[in-house]
Amino acid sequence: MKVKVYVYGLCDVFYDGYYIQRIKELYKGFEFNTSKFPKFSEDTFAIIIEGNNYSRKIIIDSIDSSQINRMAFEWCDIYGKVNYNSDSFPAHNQEKIVAIGPSFGIKIWNLFETLYHLTFNFIRFKNAIVNKRGFAANYWRQYKRLRLKNYNLTQSSTNQVFFLNSIWKKESETNNNRALFIETCKSNENINFEGGFVSRSNGDNLGFDHLVYSEIIPLQTYIEKVKNSAFVFNTPAVLSCHGWKLAEFLALGKAIISTTHYNQLPADLLNEKHLLYAENQEEINQAIEKLTTDISLKKNLELVSRNYFETYLAPQKVIKRLLENK
Repeated sequence: MKVKVYVYGLCDVFYDGYYIQRIKELYKGFEFNTSKFPKFSEDTFAIIIEGNNYSRKIIIDSIDSSQINRMAFEWCDIYGKVNYNSDSFPAHNQEKIVAIGPSFGIKIWNLFETLYHLTFNFIRFKNAIVNKRGFAANYWRQYKRLRLKNYNLTQSSTNQVFFLNSIWKKESETNNNRALFIETCKSNENINFEGGFVSRSNGDNLGFDHLVYSEIIPLQTYIEKVKNSAFVFNTPAVLSCHGWKLAEFLALGKAIISTTHYNQLPADLLNEKHLLYAENQEEINQAIEKLTTDISLKKNLELVSRNYFETYLAPQKVIKRLLENK
């Protein structure tokens, strides 16, 4: 059966390159297009797959909010949602929503390919592009990321811990959880801690100046330091979303200490099987104690993390679930 595949031409290739990666592996002749789609808002990621007597319309919604794009939802056959929370949507309309879990930005094109697709798509869709600067920037931001193959499980340190994260203006719970982890690590004599908060661009660090990390670290160096880190810390981020960090940590096969997730995952992450949950300083200290003294537990959590990623979050597995979902 000859298959034609169309990807909405105004999509965000920075955020959704993760899924384009698998689409271009499966359907080498896929086409960016706008005429076959409704007038979606920019950054909507929509796919049409057509064959003989076959048509499937797919939406992948990777925004931070748990809210559903109503127009996109009504249009599609299946709606893949990164940050899905059943409380945000009526129960009788949930049958075509699939909780696909977090992803992260990856490089999907080399420099020539990036410039080619940017130029070609910009010229084709320029009349429909509202934010032309943002449209172009997303292609460049995609190119500055790392290939998916760079995210793999490697041997980690037993006592070196690296943590670097943002301060969000409106996310006090996220900021406080991250600050608590930083302070707990700094006060623990059994680990060698490096990192802290990234200073905000306007210099207003919302009272966390004492925890700001002064160095500027390139992405490649950042990933290498995370790989070496004995364990990592995760907490829901903007609008209680899963955030890229969780997907990156699982792809890197890290032993994870995490606060509770707000949104649904494709399969539950279970305490002491996939990671260690901790909600306060005492529980963080207990988790650190376990991971620095029980090397067998740490190694097992690393293997299980990577296996979870390969089973549920890898681009090919996400697209496969969406294609097979009835």
